[in-house]
Amino acid sequence: MVDGPVDVPQTLNGVTAGWMTEHLGRVIDAVEVTQIGEGSGFMGQLARVTITSSDPAAPASVIVKMPTLDPGARAIGEMMGVWVREHSFYRDIAPDVDIRIPTALVNIVDPPLLVLEDLRPGVVGDHVAGATIGQAERAIDVIAQHHAQWFEDPRLARLEWLPGLDDPAILTLQDTFAIGWPLFLERYGDVLPARCLRWCEEFVPGIPEWIERHYDDPATLIHGDFRLDNLLFYDDGSVGVIDWQLCMRAPGQTDIVYFCANNLDVETRELHDLALIDRYVAGLHRHGVPEDKVTVDQVRRGYLEGLVFYAVSFGASLLTIDPANERGTALFDALVERTFAALEHHSAGLALGFADA
Repeated sequence: MVDGPVDVPQTLNGVTAGWMTEHLGRVIDAVEVTQIGEGSGFMGQLARVTITSSDPAAPASVIVKMPTLDPGARAIGEMMGVWVREHSFYRDIAPDVDIRIPTALVNIVDPPLLVLEDLRPGVVGDHVAGATIGQAERAIDVIAQHHAQWFEDPRLARLEWLPGLDDPAILTLQDTFAIGWPLFLERYGDVLPARCLRWCEEFVPGIPEWIERHYDDPATLIHGDFRLDNLLFYDDGSVGVIDWQLCMRAPGQTDIVYFCANNLDVETRELHDLALIDRYVAGLHRHGVPEDKVTVDQVRRGYLEGLVFYAVSFGASLLTIDPANERGTALFDALVERTFAALEHHSAGLALGFADA
């Protein structure tokens, strides 16, 4: 791994056979760089690099990640610390992670660049299409195993780069919501339930107090963006998890809310989300989390409250959507539809004390 400034390409065009030879420590004869991840919500440049080499120890392919070239998105990413977080994750945490994640072959922080193991032949899920119940159960099982491994682990609090619920960046949601919400209402105000929209508006002023109430909740290492586009499914039943740019120290239900509300189509979610929560809690207990530390009732309540939080976050996130990116737009529309449908189905605002009508 590299921590200081080196000769680092800033665009995918700079990923050459010579550069790969120098940094992988293997003679690379040729590379073919194919951009991937467009429209998947990934904030950056992402490519699969197919390698030609006479060295039998050279990988057949790798994944290269570097920051976006868009100045606005770059500023948002830097504010959130996404590249520092992922660099630090692979440096400080990844060697001890039990679930299947890629190995960082090159890890440069300044300027940011990652060369990662290509987790082929895993098949990436399709967030727009939504998860099958089989995929959902496998995803829940792997995140329960991961959360249990890092449950209340004291090492997490010692990592200065790893944000917790007290991260000031979370509170910027209030400011971005104020800017993005009028645009959100223009686009979705006529098609989303009125009471859900009102719950969002009522929730925003109390975000600091709501977050503070959860400071002492049992925390773990959450993924932060636990969705199908970041999961790879294998024929042996295992699941690989990629993209750790938003990892943080927080209650585990944070990942569960995001997955269940956003990664299942409305019908599948209505039939299975509570059962998936029960499965998650059982998985935590099976992997060693004491039963009195996390209960089904706690996670279900966190699910309802979290639905309101994520609905609010979409009001702010609309500012980052590129309307020319058809898949990215379709993904955002699906997330909004699914989250607000869950919010309405469960009357989630009532869990926060908001009025029904």
